[in-house]
Amino acid sequence: MTKFINSSGPLHLNIYIEQVSQDIANNSSRVSWRATVDRDGAYRTWTYGNISNLSVWLNGSSVHSSHPDYDTSGEEVSLASGEVTIPHNSDGTKTFSVWASFDPNNGVHGNITISTKYTLSSLPRSSAVAGLDGDRNLGSRHTIRIDRKASAFTHQVWYRVFGSDWIDLGKNHTTSVSFTPSLDLARYLPKSSSGVMDICVRTYNGTIQIGSDVYSNGWYFKIPDSVKPTFTGLSLTDMNTAARQLLSGNDFLQIISDIQVNFNNASGAYGSTITGYRAEIVNKKMVVTKNGGSFGIMNFSGLATIRAYVVDSRGKQSDTKDITINVIEYYAPSFSFSALRTRGNPNTLQVLRNARIAPIMQSGKQRNVMSLTFKVAQMGNENFTADNGSASGNFTSVHTLTNSAANMGGNYPSNKTFVIIGKLEDKFTSVEFSTTVATESVVMSYDKNGRVGIGKVAEFGKPGSLDVLGDIYSGNKPIQQYQLTDGNGCGKIIKQDFNNMKDTGFWWIDGSSPNNPFGAWGMLEVFRPNPNSQECIQRFTTSVGYMAVRENGFDNNWRPWRYLVQQSKSTNNSDYVALLKSESNPTAWQNANLQNGWGHHRDYGNVQFSKTFDGIVYLKGTCRNGTTNRETLLFNLPEGFRPTTSLFKSVLNNDFNHAVIGIYPSGNVVVKHNVDSKWLNLDNVSFKI
Repeated sequence: MTKFINSSGPLHLNIYIEQVSQDIANNSSRVSWRATVDRDGAYRTWTYGNISNLSVWLNGSSVHSSHPDYDTSGEEVSLASGEVTIPHNSDGTKTFSVWASFDPNNGVHGNITISTKYTLSSLPRSSAVAGLDGDRNLGSRHTIRIDRKASAFTHQVWYRVFGSDWIDLGKNHTTSVSFTPSLDLARYLPKSSSGVMDICVRTYNGTIQIGSDVYSNGWYFKIPDSVKPTFTGLSLTDMNTAARQLLSGNDFLQIISDIQVNFNNASGAYGSTITGYRAEIVNKKMVVTKNGGSFGIMNFSGLATIRAYVVDSRGKQSDTKDITINVIEYYAPSFSFSALRTRGNPNTLQVLRNARIAPIMQSGKQRNVMSLTFKVAQMGNENFTADNGSASGNFTSVHTLTNSAANMGGNYPSNKTFVIIGKLEDKFTSVEFSTTVATESVVMSYDKNGRVGIGKVAEFGKPGSLDVLGDIYSGNKPIQQYQLTDGNGCGKIIKQDFNNMKDTGFWWIDGSSPNNPFGAWGMLEVFRPNPNSQECIQRFTTSVGYMAVRENGFDNNWRPWRYLVQQSKSTNNSDYVALLKSESNPTAWQNANLQNGWGHHRDYGNVQFSKTFDGIVYLKGTCRNGTTNRETLLFNLPEGFRPTTSLFKSVLNNDFNHAVIGIYPSGNVVVKHNVDSKWLNLDNVSFKI
């Protein structure tokens, strides 16, 4: 029993507090209390008539209030007493307040107050999780250790993992419980291989629950490495139809085959899904990363290993599976031949063939087929005729011909020159080779038309022509052997890319020929100083006298055109040719600054403008998505690009119908008629300023 005291002069108020009993189940203690008075010395102190005031409060609640009479000459006199139940905190601890007030109301002593605290013995409460033993993998045995607060306590335990539902491990556990979390719980974590386990412990004293449930959360837990995706194997398909029809099994063809890889029965584990595929040809740096993907061209031969695995949504990799393939060597056919006239019959042609194809051996059998065909045309004739003589044929067991002679089947007059084209094919590719067979070898010949042949049978030219096999010399020097003009001494009419015109000669060129510097008809002169070099000079003159010159350098790159222009219409020599720097180079193409919602159409080229050296402004490109009201501004041309009078030009709309735009001296380019917002093309708009 604990005594608390306070005084007013010699008069003392005493409060006695004692813990009588404890109720573990109800988490409370029974407390007795007693209030007394006494005094110092032998003098008498008293109050009668129930006029004194006594109040006692415990744990913040009033437990007594009265007006007791007393009489003391030093001895201790009891004023009041009682018992109360004090509830403990949830953790079993308790310190409560003690407050008492006594007013003797005797005119001598003042009010006496006691205010203090009293601590009860702690009650055993809910048990806690002391630890979790085990390797923290699903499917393994684990033990939850319990920090039991009283030997009589038992426990009911639950756990959950990866956010699963709570799993009850039953009741009446004392200091531990062992369990094995099922692998099936991995289904709650399909996109990761680790997470957390939460544990809940409920404490009982007999059948009475002690305290509240205790949670211990965040225990690291993982899915074991044994839980991983699977697949049953690979299916390989040759995407080259010809190779697939020719070969079987896991035999494939170098360069020709394209292996498609299919992963059979790929499956995740316990809720995961397949997110990745990988197959590689080991040591060949060839990889497939999707189901149904293909390796592409395999430029190697021999045995090789394809190693594959799949990956699931947890990032786990399956066991690898290997499959062996046999890549059979393949190379493109090679072919050449020579042809001559036979001695016995000059009208019969004999070819000496050298041909080779790749032998594709499977199960001891050559599966590739070598096919030879020939076609012939007289020199200068583009109509070739197939020759079905013994030189042609299909060879199923032979893959090489070396200097193999065979006669052609046609009749080829000895006074004619013939072009022979031979074609070698195998199951996959082909190659052609051609040669020319001249007329029968003679020193000199002539025919009924008066044509004379030197070193050959006369065959070319009109009556009275000289047909010479070699060069013609005069004064021990060769005459001009190269045709510079057509047969009448005029420029040869042609339409061809200027960049390809590198041989010496004169041509009358079409205005639409690519890289034409003026876009007009005119005469092209080419001079090439060295037959073993690409270096040459071009000079182009239009029908109205404009001229441009450029050079193809020794590095085989064309230099820019340099323009020579007339200053005036005068034929006076002093006025004729001058290089005007300000006009010699056309301006670069410039993007137009589009207005009113109009934007450049990236698929058909930006709207641009440029000016030639002679003052012709060109527009090109396509725009879209703008306003189409009449007089809507499309863009403005800068000074130097504006017409002197208003112009109205035809352009194309989205239906490829004609639309009209206006081009004003202010430089404004505006909508006039039949323009739509989907597509407006300005190609080929031009005007002279």
